Amino acid sequence: MGFLSNLFGGNKEDKALREAMAHIHRILDDEAFQLELVHPAMKAMLESAPAYDKDPKGTGPFGFTETNPIPVNGPIGQLAYLSRLETQSGHRILFHRLGAIGTVDVFEAVSFNGAEWFILFVDLYHPRRSRLTPDGFRFTKEAAQFSGFHKFCENFPYDFVEKKSSERESGLSMAYIAISKVSDQIQNRVFNRPLAHKAKLDLVKSRLSSFQSQ
Repeated sequence: MGFLSNLFGGNKEDKALREAMAHIHRILDDEAFQLELVHPAMKAMLESAPAYDKDPKGTGPFGFTETNPIPVNGPIGQLAYLSRLETQSGHRILFHRLGAIGTVDVFEAVSFNGAEWFILFVDLYHPRRSRLTPDGFRFTKEAAQFSGFHKFCENFPYDFVEKKSSERESGLSMAYIAISKVSDQIQNRVFNRPLAHKAKLDLVKSRLSSFQSQ
């Protein structure tokens, strides 16, 4: 009977785990629920904004310039969208927010293997996430747990463990990838910015209208 009861209902611990996993799934995937997590005034603003995959008036490479940013649904939507991206060679990305140019947020990103670096531009003032990806990316088929932060990382990405721990108060820590996904790369110090990326990063930083240092 004990074995069958576990199959057809489970104990209280199993139920609590299922409920916790369902909650994490909603944080990661449910766009309507993601809107519920923001301030009501901001939620109303996002819901009244246009829902599209790409700004019809956007110019320049999609996602790689502030004139053609990726539309998403608020701060959680940013995490959810960027955490779904992987390179064409199958590597997901770590990312952090540098600041903003006007109303467009600017993120620095690096592939899990440290080989490719990017600067991505995201517009969070929309009711849903884009279904398109920037050139060179596709959506991962893995469980898209969060792999970056809506805040600046002083020692990106080597401070990933510290920053993930800081999300415990927000309740988002359990929605993040396991440390084991990147621990070997961090230990082996594989994340080194190429000179061309450093130059682009310096140029972007000089243009930021707001810089997130916390």
